[in-house]
Amino acid sequence: MRQYLENLESVSQHKCPQWYNDCKLGIFIHWGLYSVPAWAEVTWELGGEPSAEEWFRHNPYAEWYLNTIRIPDSPARLYHDKTYGEDFPYEKFAESFTCENWDPKAWAELFREAGAKYVVLTTKHHDGFCLYPSRYTDYNSVKLGPKRDLVGDLAKEVRAAGLKMGTYFSGLYDWTTYPYPRMEHDSNSFYDISYGFADYSLKQATELVDLYHPSVLWNDIGWPEKGRRDLPWLFAHYYNSVPDGVVNDRWSGVWCDFRTAEYLTGTKSLTEKWEMCRGLGLSFGYNQNEGPETVLSPRALICLLADCVSKNGNLLLNIGPRADGTIPEIQESRLRALGAWLKDHGEAIYGTSAWLDRQEDDLGNGAHVWYTRKGRDLYAIFDGLPAGTQEIALPVCTDKITVSAADEMPVHKKLENFFSRE
Repeated sequence: MRQYLENLESVSQHKCPQWYNDCKLGIFIHWGLYSVPAWAEVTWELGGEPSAEEWFRHNPYAEWYLNTIRIPDSPARLYHDKTYGEDFPYEKFAESFTCENWDPKAWAELFREAGAKYVVLTTKHHDGFCLYPSRYTDYNSVKLGPKRDLVGDLAKEVRAAGLKMGTYFSGLYDWTTYPYPRMEHDSNSFYDISYGFADYSLKQATELVDLYHPSVLWNDIGWPEKGRRDLPWLFAHYYNSVPDGVVNDRWSGVWCDFRTAEYLTGTKSLTEKWEMCRGLGLSFGYNQNEGPETVLSPRALICLLADCVSKNGNLLLNIGPRADGTIPEIQESRLRALGAWLKDHGEAIYGTSAWLDRQEDDLGNGAHVWYTRKGRDLYAIFDGLPAGTQEIALPVCTDKITVSAADEMPVHKKLENFFSRE
């Protein structure tokens, strides 16, 4: 087994493992103290906001609740004062984050039924509250709230269900160390820049590797500047512990196995592996203000997955559970609908790769097609076809092909030996 050295030259020899390319679908989970107020405005998708200041003042991400209520006179601040009182500290939400109805086995079984192959849980979001027994802070779910190791309990059940377990970590932001709200995109103005904080982040990221051996090491935003020289050591330690693990690209440009996109922002590449992360609605954390009108329909969700896969991406689809550990019914229904579709059409998704020459075509009259390939076979995933059997003229085929559609949901057609001349 290869041993990686504590330098970037050695770490950069790591190759993105085949399992990550083949699995296509993961479940992201944002769960924490912010699940108690579960409140944000319903505004924009990330990347569609009119300005940075408007984004942060009217942030649709419920998991950013602590930052948003620190902005004077923001709607979230006004809601907080009216609902909980002006002197109610965010940390007190730990008393209500009890997870009393949580069934990690049921979660894992639902994720498997949805067709997901890996799971990524927020072990610590920007609010600094850990869902595991960190040795470096008592601000965690074993000392407070549910009094249990949420990361460990879920990892056990996820792996028992045959899925891979990953860990999300907020390495750059920890609002317990910095009292001022983020109001703009200048990343140097709203986080702790001390050597002490950089060391704290490194220690916590290392303990996640040692405690849980995650298949995905998923950091958010970036990494403290004063600690970036330590990252080759962390990555070497991780790969030596989890040889087929993967690292995302939010480590301030130091290294990655795959790129990330988020809603309307980020990197999508036909030649570099990438992953789209987004919520079923506009928020990652559970937002009580979101209704069905902001949640992706089953059809839209399937089209999103097809679009990502046709362009060399994975979809890391987020759910936001309630503070008691239950998954909102509309989120569960979407996962089950996606899983039902994948049972019939998964061959066009799992284990495929992008066709570099062509990824999609508009067929007119509201119909669309995405392409994936596996060996010599081409898969065409159709959306917007009328019900019934029909002859379709694809721009990539000389002859028409026969496709049957039963309802408004997308369907696929396998074109065997399409690439037989290669």
